[in-house]
Amino acid sequence: MQKQKANYKPLLFTLFLAIAAAAAVIFFAGGEAQKTLPKIKLSYFKDNNEFASSIEQSLHAEIGKQKYFWIGYEPEKENQYDLTNLLKQEIEKQNGAFDIVLIDQELMLGEEKEKFLGKTHEIPLKENFNEVSELIKANKDKKILVITAAIYSSNFIQNNPHAKIKDLTQIQPIAFSLGYFPALQEDEVNSLFRCDTEDKTGTSPWGCAVLNKARTIRRRIDLAKLKATPAPRLGLMDISGDHDYMVLVGK
Repeated sequence: MQKQKANYKPLLFTLFLAIAAAAAVIFFAGGEAQKTLPKIKLSYFKDNNEFASSIEQSLHAEIGKQKYFWIGYEPEKENQYDLTNLLKQEIEKQNGAFDIVLIDQELMLGEEKEKFLGKTHEIPLKENFNEVSELIKANKDKKILVITAAIYSSNFIQNNPHAKIKDLTQIQPIAFSLGYFPALQEDEVNSLFRCDTEDKTGTSPWGCAVLNKARTIRRRIDLAKLKATPAPRLGLMDISGDHDYMVLVGK
């Protein structure tokens, strides 16, 4: 009786899927973050004031030449909202007050916070990027600040409002995108944007860039310093594009 040949096709197919999944994880977890270069290395700041001042000092010459800025942060992260306001103040110390402060309506900041940031316009960027583009082009000689979510300001995400508006206006802003720095592995559950190979939101390139950077340098953290009272503010800034910066801040 002739022996039946073993069918290895199911096994090979399963092996192929496993390799493909591993490759996807490597791509999502590391691909985008490899494009960043340190501008402010991992540091321990007294507070957000000191961190914002350090950001301005490290880009003093570039900021002085620019009138048009974006700051994106992760909604619901109060310390990032605070850093956004302080960074705005640091820019204004050198350049003078902004003529236009456009706040993304999706942030739902409320009247008090918007007034504190000096809002002049409130527009939903995702749906109204054409309107925003026209506003920016019509005021290109004025000092403009756009405040939105990090996923809308980061150059890691294709076809987000930052990319679309830049394409329509042909004007390049300095863009800061703020993200949460999980100092410990267990802190990763507090990350707002996840690194997900089955991502359907389109936000994984940002989530993966932040997570990969945190994991890469986490071993350099001096945990004893973080346990001090008062605890310092952990922070860093990477260059992620020609005029784009990824700013990571601890809790």
